[in-house]
Amino acid sequence: MRIFSGATLLFIICGSTAAFAQAHNMPSVSSMRMEIHGGAVTDTKAAQSPSFVGVDQFSSDIPITELSKVAQNPVMEATSATRSANDVQLFRAISPSVVYVVNKKGFGSGSLLDTAGDILTNWHVVDGYDYVAVIFKPASEGQQPTRDDIKLARVIKCDEIADLALIKATEVPAGRSPIRLGDPSEIAVGMDVHAIGHPEGDAWTYTTGVISQYRRGYAWQDKGDSIKHNADVIQTQTPINPGNSGGPLLSDSGSLIGVNAFKDVSAEGLNFAVSVDEVQKFIARSGNRIAQGRTPNSDGGCKAKKLATFRSKDNDATVTSFDFFCTGEDSAEYVVPDDKSQAIILRLDRNGDGKVDAIIFDLKRRGKWDLSFWDEKFTGQWTLVGYHDDGSLKPTRFESYAEFQKRVASR
Repeated sequence: MRIFSGATLLFIICGSTAAFAQAHNMPSVSSMRMEIHGGAVTDTKAAQSPSFVGVDQFSSDIPITELSKVAQNPVMEATSATRSANDVQLFRAISPSVVYVVNKKGFGSGSLLDTAGDILTNWHVVDGYDYVAVIFKPASEGQQPTRDDIKLARVIKCDEIADLALIKATEVPAGRSPIRLGDPSEIAVGMDVHAIGHPEGDAWTYTTGVISQYRRGYAWQDKGDSIKHNADVIQTQTPINPGNSGGPLLSDSGSLIGVNAFKDVSAEGLNFAVSVDEVQKFIARSGNRIAQGRTPNSDGGCKAKKLATFRSKDNDATVTSFDFFCTGEDSAEYVVPDDKSQAIILRLDRNGDGKVDAIIFDLKRRGKWDLSFWDEKFTGQWTLVGYHDDGSLKPTRFESYAEFQKRVASR
């Protein structure tokens, strides 16, 4: 088993990865395997190694695979060449505050409401998740999202009936201005409206249309969904497709007057946004509003379970194995090296093949996690890097491994 020192890993972050690999013979992920078991723990002090910091914080909600795809691709704006000067100005002003919301099964859009990281989206975009990831628009077109753009976000509250949700990003990049909430009095049939979102994954797409009608107490039900929604909605000709959900419907002044939510797939040009008056009531309301016959998601899901404590096969560390995914198998190993200059690590086997596909580091052995590498394709190659700014097991920021390599190689 190869164990890395805190100093060595700090060298990875601040120095050249190429020089590090040559000097320290850093193994590829394909050569790393779970220990499963080793020698018996006979040293009482070794058995009483540091507490398993944060293993109960592990969340399978984090969309590692989806984030890796987005992080490795440059962001190209999808816009129309026929936009007016006012349209161009509105898009440039608002788009940096429209986020790409990513979960393990799909994606949507969201609107930044304040500099504290509160983001408005649809409930159906985050349904079933405690955490999602949000991606802020990179500063330059054609640039890959960096670790400053990709953040973890916690689901704060939801309204299943009106299909609204509030999530909170761990941090807001510099220079992002919140989108101002409009007023229902601004809504008028025939007025021009604008939408920014990510239809079918086409990031930061701008579309425009007109309000066809303002419908109060409108009822709808998504196909295959048992929930009966009801809210004041704005009917518009502005195109809405999967990926637009949760994004802002904007007035000419750039204020948010609706949250793009759904379309009538049986007809042309029937698109709907939840009205800003519903948004105002949702924000003012404390707690969740759950649809009739539904029960809130509980915390009674899968919890990490300790399996065994043993010595590493090289007899240079104490290893504690865990079942993180309720399979009864060793899927995580907490490794505490005897040499206190070496980092404490947590190795993960997320697909059960006995190979390490994620590794998380406590570089200074201070009970706080610092850095993580992820192999989201299970091909033996690192693809995503996580930064744990708050010391918890869940990364708060991400970047592609390729971007990480470029950045550290330039130092």
